[in-house]
Amino acid sequence: MKKISFIFIGTVIINLLIMLSPRSLDGMVFGYIPVILIYLLIPFVSGILFILLQNKNRSYEFLPILFIGTLVNNIAIVLVAYFVEYSRHLYLYKPPFDFYMFLDMFSPFVVLSLAGGLIGLVIRGISEQFKKYPNSKITITLRKIFGGIFLGVGSLGILTSVIIFLILFFNPSCSWLQHVMVDFRIIDVVEFFNYYLSLLSLLAIITIPLFFVGILGLMLFSSKKNIFNLKLFLKLILLFILCLGIFILQSCHLNTEFQNKKTELKEKMQEVSIDIKDFDSIYISRYVKFDDIIIKQGEYFDIKVIGSEYDQIGLEFAKVGDTLNIKRSELETYYNTNTWTMENDKIPFAAGTKRLTIEITMPDIEKIENEAANIILEDLEINNLEIKLTHRFNNIKGNIEVANTLKLEAEGGIINLTGSAKNLIINSGDCWIEMDKFTTEQATINAINTSRLNVYVTGNMEVVSGKNSGIVNYYD
Repeated sequence: MKKISFIFIGTVIINLLIMLSPRSLDGMVFGYIPVILIYLLIPFVSGILFILLQNKNRSYEFLPILFIGTLVNNIAIVLVAYFVEYSRHLYLYKPPFDFYMFLDMFSPFVVLSLAGGLIGLVIRGISEQFKKYPNSKITITLRKIFGGIFLGVGSLGILTSVIIFLILFFNPSCSWLQHVMVDFRIIDVVEFFNYYLSLLSLLAIITIPLFFVGILGLMLFSSKKNIFNLKLFLKLILLFILCLGIFILQSCHLNTEFQNKKTELKEKMQEVSIDIKDFDSIYISRYVKFDDIIIKQGEYFDIKVIGSEYDQIGLEFAKVGDTLNIKRSELETYYNTNTWTMENDKIPFAAGTKRLTIEITMPDIEKIENEAANIILEDLEINNLEIKLTHRFNNIKGNIEVANTLKLEAEGGIINLTGSAKNLIINSGDCWIEMDKFTTEQATINAINTSRLNVYVTGNMEVVSGKNSGIVNYYD
């Protein structure tokens, strides 16, 4: 029972660390592995250990501890997750106990633990056969196969870890570290000593388990050699626990220092001018997700970015042909996005921790392609204009006078325009167009999926397709 209690304590601690991490189950490990995958591995691995740590000989003798351990362990997982989330979001009401809701959360973990238990039984059965028939051809062959696999995995893993460690050791600005921190270099936030201490502890955390895997492979591959050294293994386990504690403390310190630096730069408001000229189109990347872009008409080109010094980190401008490109990196948007909840229907929406006002002044504009931002058009007078929205929560509003044709390509989003145009062409899908105060002589509308279009057409309005969409001409 002592070994079983160690599994329980370890499960609770790992579960608690995951839930208390900044993004909890929504996070990513090294930018690639979802945290929720590790979370789901906890009951599976514990099920395996419930079998392997028992000193029994017959398969049915393992089942009572497996069932009891599965029950207690997974109740702890669900309760820890519930109480951590409740303490993190204190505004949530405290619901009465719902047995069916608890069962819905509890059941998948039980299935994973029992599946792990079955794997544990298979592993235990194979190991018992190895002990019972140590010199049979099948046993020797299996030992060689599994020994080679474990030895290869351990050796290759340690070699890869050391190479990555050396790269990060001599290059603290390596782009791989952007998956950990986008806005700053880690070494600039926690300074020299803490950076290399974290790096060394992480190397130990990764290589020590790989070392054990390699030793296991060597023991299977060379069964006649006794290479098991209890004192050495205990020292390595203690070193692993020490390095794990150091790494967790350093991670907390890194997060604290990052928040302090973020707060400091948030207070520094500034206005920056971008020197890019001679463009007639604007492309806004979908990662410029929460910024306000104001487009004005003037004799000269001018781009101003207004906001805090922190909010301006990661924002990029580039001229490609005749198009002004505005973008942020994908990681920038992911790591700097929080969630907020509507009070009425409890639907979660994304809200950025970075938000800027970008003012663009230009003599003429022919095309706007927006994948994310909020756009305001201030009294534009132009010959032709094409506006393209690609996502559901994009929006564009303002007042424009178009001498000839205004073309709207709206795969999503909200368009709210006033003014006039001679011709209006709308290709829409899953969007909301409010143009009942925008006057046009002729309109061609192709609305697919579900769209809502309010227009004001004084002449001919041709509807190519409008099934499942609401189209209203306010002139009528």
